Amino acid sequence: METRNKIKTILDKLEIKEPPIPLEKITTFFGLAVINYPKFPDSVSGTIIKDDDLLAIGVNDNHAKVRQRFTIAHELGHYILGHDVDKILDDEFDKSSDKEKEANSFAGELLIPHHMLESDLKNQIWTIKDLSQRYQVSEQVVTIKLLESNLINNKNLK
Repeated sequence: METRNKIKTILDKLEIKEPPIPLEKITTFFGLAVINYPKFPDSVSGTIIKDDDLLAIGVNDNHAKVRQRFTIAHELGHYILGHDVDKILDDEFDKSSDKEKEANSFAGELLIPHHMLESDLKNQIWTIKDLSQRYQVSEQVVTIKLLESNLINNKNLK
């Protein structure tokens, strides 16, 4: 709940009321540049770059746009949740660590805010594909969010 409330506060402050969530508006608000790297190995999704002159999220330019959006949201999660960003590179950091799970949960909530999804599901019937297009995320992210949110039932999904 704490992450959900934190994200809702950010979205309200930035007057973001509809999906897809404009990640560039949020990264700019927090003073983070986003840099696309075409030479990251496929195993690296992204990282936070922090030195004296630069605070940025590096993202693998070769990954699909929906994957890039998740990576940016994930790295934002590390930053906003106060994780030690000096030690995070997404192919080396322990994927099962609590910090990685927290960053993934943050990314899922940021990209598909619970209150927006709840409203969408009350108002019409959706397919997983339609929701993934609306929120500009992968079908896998939508499926995980729906399962974790306890919002799904056979009335609002086809």
